[in-house]
Amino acid sequence: MIYFLLTIGIIFIIFLSFTVCGLWLRYINTKVIKFFLLPGTIVHELSHALLCLATGTTIKELNLFSPNTTGIKYDRPKIPGIFDFIITSAPVFGCAAFIFFIPKIFSNPVHFDIGYPQEFYVTFSGFLGSLSYLFNTVFNNLIVFKEQLHIGSLQHILFLLAIIIFTVSFAPQKQDIKYLVIGFGILSGVIFLVEKFGIRLSNYRWWKFCIKEFWAATTLTLSVLVSLLFITLCIMGFLKVYTLIVRRKGSSTSKGFGKSARKGNND
Repeated sequence: MIYFLLTIGIIFIIFLSFTVCGLWLRYINTKVIKFFLLPGTIVHELSHALLCLATGTTIKELNLFSPNTTGIKYDRPKIPGIFDFIITSAPVFGCAAFIFFIPKIFSNPVHFDIGYPQEFYVTFSGFLGSLSYLFNTVFNNLIVFKEQLHIGSLQHILFLLAIIIFTVSFAPQKQDIKYLVIGFGILSGVIFLVEKFGIRLSNYRWWKFCIKEFWAATTLTLSVLVSLLFITLCIMGFLKVYTLIVRRKGSSTSKGFGKSARKGNND
């Protein structure tokens, strides 16, 4: 069940990062946002490029520092579908790797609970229990952020900015979402069947370590993205209400001047 749980977490990350990044680019100065996200964008695009080379896919164009746009263009992969998923999923693991190293670079300023979830039975109640565990872990991370993050500390500020940059940089292109959702769903199903047929990947220490750390990166990313989306929507709502109030006041003032002018003409 852990593989399905990770898949659900990744799918949430895909849609949340896509939404947050889209809102920022739409309502904030695009050049400012692109400059802020540049480190994550470089990792995102280089991850695509690396997997293009690994799959023998020809890279037609790679822009990392262009003032107008950044991105990669490549030919149709030799094995459509499978290679499409491999290339489009590369930034998920690339950004996750940086989220794994960022706390260590800043000497773990915030200590998260990275407890590995226990296996759940493959039943409807087990599925609900696993979802509950995922949401509880994300919520607990938010509490840890609130209690341990000190805005007055430069180390904590740099840690927070780095985490934000690489979580938002998960955001895929719109056309890539279908490959990611379907691909990760199939991948989790294949790994689950492999384990069911007696090949216990979890018995390998390196595999267990990778899954545990990927789980930690997934829940941390979800916690940050949920917070960013909530804050973004609150700010947008406040600005929308403020704009409506200003317009209404301006309209009332204009009407008042109009009445005064007409009254003066009648006199």
